[in-house]
Amino acid sequence: MNNEQFDDLMSAATFAQAGEHEEALKLMRGRDIVLLAVSDVYFDTSVFSYALNICKRTGAGLAILYLTRTELHKHDIQEFMARASREGIACSVSKTDGCMKQAILDFTKKNKSIMFVVVGTTPELDIECKSGEKSLSDAWKRLRCPLVLVSKGDMPSFA
Repeated sequence: MNNEQFDDLMSAATFAQAGEHEEALKLMRGRDIVLLAVSDVYFDTSVFSYALNICKRTGAGLAILYLTRTELHKHDIQEFMARASREGIACSVSKTDGCMKQAILDFTKKNKSIMFVVVGTTPELDIECKSGEKSLSDAWKRLRCPLVLVSKGDMPSFA
């Protein structure tokens, strides 16, 4: 993502927060999906609410990347998807396992319409990732969209 695209996306987020949804949509230039990355390890429903709010304000769809081996929170995700549907938000879920960073990179590489990625905590990004993997660190720097970290009770931060 170049600086102009990033500026447009941040402007769109600002317009959306201010209730100027049409202007936000104009600035997004065809990017119309929010990727919510969650795991069984750091499962936090406040991240779902944040992602749903952004989708409602921008008119975006929601893709959930669920990092799991046991589907411990399968019922919670199904309930959230039903809630998103009632709110008129297109929602899909993709299950995977392994390294969260790599899963996000792979997903965003295949899906060019991702506006940004929403994740609950910084430690969640490192689930099952081997420390010191230089190639993954280099690839992470090339993430093509902003990364939003949402901690319970905190304001989101943009990485």
